[in-house]
Amino acid sequence: MQKFNRYDSREAAGEILASEIEKLNPTAVCLLAIPRGGIQVAEAIADRLEVPITPLVVKKLPAPGSPEYGFGSVTGDGTRVLNEKAVNLLNISDETIEKIAGGVVLEIQHRKELYGGIDDEKISRSNVIIVDDGIATGYSLIAGINTVKKRTPKSVTVAVPVSSYSAYFNIKGMVDNIICPIVSDEDFFAVASYYKEWYDLSEQEIINLLNRYKKRYPG
Repeated sequence: MQKFNRYDSREAAGEILASEIEKLNPTAVCLLAIPRGGIQVAEAIADRLEVPITPLVVKKLPAPGSPEYGFGSVTGDGTRVLNEKAVNLLNISDETIEKIAGGVVLEIQHRKELYGGIDDEKISRSNVIIVDDGIATGYSLIAGINTVKKRTPKSVTVAVPVSSYSAYFNIKGMVDNIICPIVSDEDFFAVASYYKEWYDLSEQEIINLLNRYKKRYPG
């Protein structure tokens, strides 16, 4: 575990991850990135491995009355991970969970229409690398991992610049490899605090970036 450190930017963090990924000598790679921050981190990895970036869209399940607070996450195919402690604390019924999840899946489908989505056949014949800009609770990433594993890839590697201690060890047991230079046991963990520069790309910027990488590395 490293002492507290900060990256200059998501792109700079991606360069560090790319160097670590190269040590694995990966072949037949499918590079998936969780929007929005994961897309920026994935740029350097895509350039190093000469592969396109495919978005893996995951969204949190917003708590009733407190949309900024999530009680889990869901992906486009309905794969969900719930924070059971939060569900019990907020007394959220199964019916309410289904209703909220259904609405979020519709939002994800809209994002997939804009960004594109995962290719089941490609994943099944690939060594998948999933990238995000950091892991706080891990629910979004776990939902993404479960979705990918349903497609039976050759292997799954997670590459993130920073993670909370608990999330790191939860996810480590789910994948073949995890690359994470900074694992933090800070009491008040926030991914943004590990970056000197922190901002989100607009939807149009994401679309432009993804299209640029499709053209740069077709196939």
